[in-house]
Amino acid sequence: MLSEPGLPMGPDLGLEAYGVPLRVLVIEASAYTAGLLQDVGALTGLSVEVARDPRGAIRRLHEESFDALVIELPTPHISAHDLFREIVAANLDQACRTVFLANDLGDTATRKFLTDVGRPFLTQPADPLELFDLVLRVGLGDEEEQ
Repeated sequence: MLSEPGLPMGPDLGLEAYGVPLRVLVIEASAYTAGLLQDVGALTGLSVEVARDPRGAIRRLHEESFDALVIELPTPHISAHDLFREIVAANLDQACRTVFLANDLGDTATRKFLTDVGRPFLTQPADPLELFDLVLRVGLGDEEEQ
């Protein structure tokens, strides 16, 4: 006896539909945000790497590509404007897959930078699930305007 196909059962973890894990590079002074993403994304196959040196991250972007970049502001040893300009020069597609985490929106330079680049951002401390969702949407090219 034939029956109608049933609806998919089990949790919808998002990435399974695409069949490939997402690679994420987190540029931050500590490994805190990278750890959050690793914990939340563990079941989905999210691959998270951390770069504590922004200039080292730029060198990596000349050689390899990531599905999403997460950059914590402020960045050590380089201004956010200069860092983003170098990311654009290294890999324009990568620049379009960048998310920022702002530690201090009271800082006028940070607010101006975020307004100028027009990329999605969250404020610290970021909710892990909200961060995961934003990284997932940006990494899959399905980001919504904020």
